[in-house]
Order: sequence, then structure tokens, then C-alpha cells
Amino acid sequence: MSIVVRDYLKTDLDDVNYILDEVFSVQKNNFNSEDFHEIVATIDNKVIGYLLMTKVFNPILSKYYYWLDYVSVLESYRGMGVGDKLLEYAEVIARKENADYLQLSCGYQRKAAHVLYEKNGFVRRESDLFRKELV
Repeated sequence: MSIVVRDYLKTDLDDVNYILDEVFSVQKNNFNSEDFHEIVATIDNKVIGYLLMTKVFNPILSKYYYWLDYVSVLESYRGMGVGDKLLEYAEVIARKENADYLQLSCGYQRKAAHVLYEKNGFVRRESDLFRKELV
């Protein structure tokens, strides 16, 4: 039983929505854009993990980076290294595209995710994320 990480396919939509609903209570649609990379993790061709990468250009610093969202693994597959594999694959993509860094935010309550990110080289920054809802 090996973990295979690959690019998202439109046929993965239902499986990914199941994961996103379990982890974040959200659903997605299929979309195409060169500013996004979607990644899935599979075991025996079953989609068990998902990660969305958004390419961002910082015009002040003249640098590209990737914002990671919806890093998610089905609960029954957690602790098996699936999250590690998703993050490794994301890093490979970012390096190939000469991005300067990866960045993400994570809710305070998601302690296991914090451990995953720190284990994979992410450094917790001394800041808070602010958001204003417009809808």
C-alpha cells in the first residue's frame, strides 16, 4: 500500500469534495488556471488527500511564492505520511517554477496540522491573519 501523489484530474472532483467536506465543510468546482496547482494523494487509486497551491506575485519584492490551501487528508488515513507527501510534491512544483517560498495559514485548533507543517520545515511566524468578509 503505497502513497502516490499526482496532479489533480477533473475526474477526481467527487472524491476531493468528499475530503473537503469531511475536513473543512466546503465543496469545490473544477477550474482551470495557470496560477493554481491542485494535487491529490492516492492509495490503490483511491483519492485520500488534497492540496491547492495558488501562485502569487509580490510586486514590491519582485518575487513569486505559493500560498497553500485546503491541505487535507481523510481522517482514516491520517498519520500515514500522506500530508508529508502532499507537501513534498508542492515543494517540488514550487522549486521547478522558481518560487521563493511556500506560505499557509492554519487555525489555532488544528494542532496536528501544526506538527505536520513544522516537521516539513515550515516556520511559525509571529503574526495573526486578519480577514474582512465582503459578502
